[in-house]
Amino acid sequence: MYVIRYVMSRIFVFWLSVAILVYGWFNHTQLVNEGYSVSEALVKNLTRLDDTGKTETVVVHILHLEDLVVIGAIMLVVTLLLTGARNVTLGSSGRRMTVARAISHLLVLLVFAYAILAVVWWFDAHLVNAWFDASRGLIARAATAIDPVGRLELVLRTLGVGRHLVIATLMLALALVWEVLKWMGRGVRARLRPQVAA
Repeated sequence: MYVIRYVMSRIFVFWLSVAILVYGWFNHTQLVNEGYSVSEALVKNLTRLDDTGKTETVVVHILHLEDLVVIGAIMLVVTLLLTGARNVTLGSSGRRMTVARAISHLLVLLVFAYAILAVVWWFDAHLVNAWFDASRGLIARAATAIDPVGRLELVLRTLGVGRHLVIATLMLALALVWEVLKWMGRGVRARLRPQVAA
């Protein structure tokens, strides 16, 4: 049950973040554009550590990390607010995730998902491009079903939501693997505990 709740919360945070991004684009376009500009400048400054320029080509022009930083920042804020509101409303407990723990979990998932995407692209660029194409196609079909005029699809494509969905899927897969490993570890400890007591 805990794993299902955790997975559903990650999915909810992602799509709520996308909804906030789309709402911002429709109502505060300049603010969203400034956010993307700041993110792009930050990523380019980090990639300048590589004098060859190859890192900037891969990170900025191919994987579009600046887009992913924007959605990642929104997800961090959403996680902070939702976790804080839940703990204030329901109170804190040993098993309930704290704000700091929720933020650290999300940061770790983001960094690992970015790293996996970059590594997979390095060894098999066609596979990553296929992921992006499939994700864009899925988003386009969903947007067309909601808005047949095509305005929503154009906005989602402009905001790079297809790439965000790939990262979110990687994050979800990492979270599931981690939770399964923890569950297996608890099972092994539970089996070993009676033997130690004996």
